[in-house]
Amino acid sequence: MSDNQSSRVSTTGEDGADFARELTLTDITLLGVGAMIGGSVFVLTGLAAGEAGPALVLAFALNGVITIFTAMTYAELGSAIPEPGGGYLWVRTALGRSQAFISGWMSWFAHAVAGSLYVLTFGSFVTLILTAYFDLTLGLSDVRLQKGFAVLATAAFTYVNYRGTKETSFAENVVTILQLAVIVVVIAAGFRVAVSSPQVTIDNLEPFTPNGAGGVFLAMGLTFIAFEGYEIIVQSGREVIDPRENVPKAVFYSMLIVVTLYILIGVVMLGAISVTPDLLKIARATDSIGGTTIPDLPANPAVWQVVGHLGEFGLAQVVGQLLPYGTLIILLTGILSSLAALNATTFSSSRVGYALGHDHVFPESFSRIHAENQTPYVSVVLSGALIAVMAVSLPLAQVAAATDLMFLLLFLQVNYSMIKIRRELGEELTYGYLAPWFPYVPMIGIGTKLLLAVYFFNYSPLAWAIAVGWIGSGVVVFWVYSRGRIRRTEVPETRALVEERAIRERPYRVLVPIDKPANAERLVDIASAIARRNDGELLLTTIVTMPVQTPIERGGDRVSEEREMLTDAMQYVPDDVPAHRSVTVGRTPGRSIVDLTRRHDSDVVVLGWRGRRKRITGAMLGSTIDHVVENAPCDVIVAKTAGPVVPQSILVPTDGGPHATYAERVGGTLAGEYGADLTLLNVATGDRDDAEEFVRERRTDLERAGIECETAVVPDGDVAPAIVEFAEENDVDTIVAGAAQAGLVPQTLFGDIAEEVGEQFGEEVLMVRKYRFVRSAAVRWTHKWFASRPAPDDRSENFQAHDSPQEGVPTDDDERQQ
Repeated sequence: MSDNQSSRVSTTGEDGADFARELTLTDITLLGVGAMIGGSVFVLTGLAAGEAGPALVLAFALNGVITIFTAMTYAELGSAIPEPGGGYLWVRTALGRSQAFISGWMSWFAHAVAGSLYVLTFGSFVTLILTAYFDLTLGLSDVRLQKGFAVLATAAFTYVNYRGTKETSFAENVVTILQLAVIVVVIAAGFRVAVSSPQVTIDNLEPFTPNGAGGVFLAMGLTFIAFEGYEIIVQSGREVIDPRENVPKAVFYSMLIVVTLYILIGVVMLGAISVTPDLLKIARATDSIGGTTIPDLPANPAVWQVVGHLGEFGLAQVVGQLLPYGTLIILLTGILSSLAALNATTFSSSRVGYALGHDHVFPESFSRIHAENQTPYVSVVLSGALIAVMAVSLPLAQVAAATDLMFLLLFLQVNYSMIKIRRELGEELTYGYLAPWFPYVPMIGIGTKLLLAVYFFNYSPLAWAIAVGWIGSGVVVFWVYSRGRIRRTEVPETRALVEERAIRERPYRVLVPIDKPANAERLVDIASAIARRNDGELLLTTIVTMPVQTPIERGGDRVSEEREMLTDAMQYVPDDVPAHRSVTVGRTPGRSIVDLTRRHDSDVVVLGWRGRRKRITGAMLGSTIDHVVENAPCDVIVAKTAGPVVPQSILVPTDGGPHATYAERVGGTLAGEYGADLTLLNVATGDRDDAEEFVRERRTDLERAGIECETAVVPDGDVAPAIVEFAEENDVDTIVAGAAQAGLVPQTLFGDIAEEVGEQFGEEVLMVRKYRFVRSAAVRWTHKWFASRPAPDDRSENFQAHDSPQEGVPTDDDERQQ
């Protein structure tokens, strides 16, 4: 939808009211820029200059570099899940509600404290104008004036956000454009001075790092809040027109604008001015950094020292040298900018509160949406109250420090969640943007944010104390209040929509997920033979997938269709094998199947495969099969079959490993079921006599188990082609191949041999994998960080997700049994 189309597009929530889709690309770009420029450029540049010196420019550039990694994470997830809640929602999606609570708790606090920074800036600048230009104190101290104006500003912009998004956006756009215009004029004036007096600029920028690398790191940590506006952009996802396209664009457009402007401002502020007696006098007398006077300027201070001691008034005072009435212009613009940033953070904080309420970890009142204004009005009001309390309670510098630290900790969780979501839910999401170099981008994001967070303790131990205190209080709230609500409202990964059980139950269970009627008969035949031999039972299931944004309890129109498919499949189950059938709704096929294996304590799962490996980077057999093979706590059989088969000759390649031994048993079971011939084959890559002796021993073991077989040895250095050639020459119609032994980070699931045989052999191939608890756990952990995965746009070949949320859960009692 283009910007000139209807600007008010909304969806209907359960209570009949929802957010209005009316924000354009321009709106949300300016929303992010307003938050990042906001009070930060007018306040934090002075404070950071006192830490880094001229290397402030480097600190801004490095912040831009390291934050781009998290910005890419936000752009990807913001396009895939454009919902209120931002980082909290993604941690929730990746790790579950109980683990995500602290993330949401920190996010709500971080946005509120950022808002308090901006209202304190507003209060400081208004107070300075009244006292310095008009000699008005209103009978109050400077600190009381600052706090009073801060509370008034909070109340005003809480009301603006209460009224509605469009009103919020319009106010944001006007103020942001105005502050950008002033900043551009200041930069132009500064470069005019620098060009006319280049030696002054050179002298001002030397030494470049007076406080060393430590000062640069501290300045980076102190100003990091200036680069977190993308968090606010993604919070508006449900209110944006075409969010999958516009949210990623807004993230990168805003980053480009802000990083460029901050670097240029740093150059101008420290390179284009001179230390005059008047400026030095003002610096010695100015109350800054939360009302604390700093008297220890040296006799001949450098520019960066003067600016640092001016604190939040540093930029305003130095611009007085560049423009007529420059100080007053910056103060007035800073007032408007801080209000714009306050507006954006109030907006964002209220959306986090809404997400927490909607997810039942906060009171449900947080998720109420005003029927007329279409805003989460309760969350807006309470977020505004939190901003006001923080502004009154904390000094400005500590507000900034605590906010930076909270965002750093939040971004750690978000980057990790991106890895989980891409790997486990990627194929079920529609992306407008995909971050490159996965998973290295989020891993670099994690490392850099962790480094800054740890180093930040050197600047502000109090900020860490505030952060730990807030997180600790969150833990208390979770255990006392939210944990109980989660238990009452938690919905499992999968839910049975229709479940019908046979009268008899047996301890050995074979799970058979069916996704298409064409292979149902053969999968049931294979599973039935295995169940019969182990005195077991079958569970036939089909998966109805729901998008991660849709409540899992909302069922599907396709229940009757899926039930029909299972009814048809039941006709293939032998009378002597008990069978159950279940239509299941879940988030993704792979995760749902794994959940069912755990819930029903399955011993083996039988899957169908089309017989072609994926040809894209990092993919294996398809994301569904990949996930099940790696995570199911049971044995796995993957069958390439084109339909009903009555095997006459079964071949089992063997090397004696645990998977090959399991393949021998499966092959023997099928041979006994169909009266087929069974042959054990070893491809001898070494001594043939040793291979002959080995297969004779394997035959003896099978005969003890009541399985008759023949043996064969083929000398060849290329194992997979040798197996296929032997099978074709001897009229084999079914090959049962065990997974190969592999390292902790294999590039295949069953090994190249089994998978190549599966692709090359024209008849039926069964690939089997024996579950081993300790090794499987180690492999899963290692794969989580190092193994490649299918790209998110690579849809599974075996289980296709439904394209749209399914409505209308069946109401018949027999369709609600679990």
